[in-house]
Amino acid sequence: MRAEFPHVPKRIICATDLTARSAPALQRAASLSRQTGARLLMLHVIDSRQADRVARMQSNRAYVQLLAEADRLFGSSADLIDVAVRRGKVRDTIASAAAEWDADLIVVAAPQPGRGSAILGTTAERLVRTARRSVLVVHRTMESHYGKVVIASDLSTAALPMVRTAVRLAALDQASATMVHAIHSPHSGMMKSAGLDESVIADFERTSLDRARLQLQSIGRDAGLIPHARAIVTGAPPANAILEVLERERPDLLAIGASRWFLLKRLLVGSVADRLLREASCDVLVIPNRPAALRMGVAATVSERVSAASPP
Repeated sequence: MRAEFPHVPKRIICATDLTARSAPALQRAASLSRQTGARLLMLHVIDSRQADRVARMQSNRAYVQLLAEADRLFGSSADLIDVAVRRGKVRDTIASAAAEWDADLIVVAAPQPGRGSAILGTTAERLVRTARRSVLVVHRTMESHYGKVVIASDLSTAALPMVRTAVRLAALDQASATMVHAIHSPHSGMMKSAGLDESVIADFERTSLDRARLQLQSIGRDAGLIPHARAIVTGAPPANAILEVLERERPDLLAIGASRWFLLKRLLVGSVADRLLREASCDVLVIPNRPAALRMGVAATVSERVSAASPP
């Protein structure tokens, strides 16, 4: 008997402040909802510091605006959209709503730098760290479906589920993909210290790059990227390598995995994902290395193993 696993997102949350800044995020969330068949929740958060009377007035006004947006974006299919207005701290309220609704993806507008963000991060960056779910940060107005994507990946066991999850969340099955991996060999310095010939060291580094490139191509192929993803492996620092590829490729989307130690990395040595959220001009999809965020990619792996072992 073949097991059934979810291979597409079921629920998407788009957090909107109902200003022009959030319009591209709402448009992209609606597009992904239509592409994947996921139900969409449009969420607006009212500042908890507002007086009760003012908060009620703002809530009523926001609810009417959300319903109008649902009708504008989906027309007769607007019943596939849920709307919610909540009161609280923006980041915490979005994260709690995502947990309650069991959302597969949170969509937000691009971060705006503010006072204290250099240490604490913007709402979008902090949301990636606390929600434990994939977050799509929308930087630009949508012109069409994602047709060109750069996927930054390591070569760990989480790489394949991460890429598969990205493909399903952002509907990348037909996208043109470039995968990039920054490799750093700790052995090169040791070999130099040991006095090995430069040609031997160069051969070792070339072999390491070739092996990593083959692994990256295999991950892209197994993740179902069509056409087969182009793989770029470089010895440059990760953020620099990715930004260089973004500058050259000009993609619609960057997908990147984030370590569970995202906050610690930011405070101590800086975070690749954090820097890219700030500097990338394209949309950025950040997928945390956590079961809730990777469940579609892991489910696909398990489903394929069960199918392969099951009789026709």
